[in-house]
Amino acid sequence: MSDPEIEAMSAVSSAFSALEDEARARVLRWAADKYGVLFGPTIKPGNQIDHPTANANDADQQLPGEVTGVASAQSAAAYEHFADLYAAASPTTKQERVLVAAYWFQKVVGQETFQSSELNRELKHLGHYVDHIAEALSANINKKPQLVLQIRKNGAKSQARKIYKLSGEGVKVVESMITLGAQR
Repeated sequence: MSDPEIEAMSAVSSAFSALEDEARARVLRWAADKYGVLFGPTIKPGNQIDHPTANANDADQQLPGEVTGVASAQSAAAYEHFADLYAAASPTTKQERVLVAAYWFQKVVGQETFQSSELNRELKHLGHYVDHIAEALSANINKKPQLVLQIRKNGAKSQARKIYKLSGEGVKVVESMITLGAQR
């Protein structure tokens, strides 16, 4: 009886042997995103915790494609215009476009929360208006882990103004898009 986990590791090892380090990192990031895997601390023998971002200055400790807090702050500060951020992230779906616009307001502009109309106004200026933006936001809310959080609703009707914010995972997704865009 064969072990599917061992077979998968063998296949990955065979596939990676022909790739350069940068290509391996791209494949690992793709696989982690596709299968919803988050890299966190690992426990070494003797209960010593090894976290991949324990020392942001030590490149060997950082996961491929991971954006540290220092890099995150530098990334947000580097964009003078929304168009610069949008081009760097290169979103391809409505949900990604909404995330990038939300990142702009929350991390670059410094707003704690945002409304869908603000996001669409900026996207419209670039020619990337999102029809049914509430659906795109809902799709990001319904993902596991959630990428967007609804904070409150102003008004009693279904058409009431909703207030949103990016979750920590939502911020990480956009920063990963920016990192991947820089490597293209």
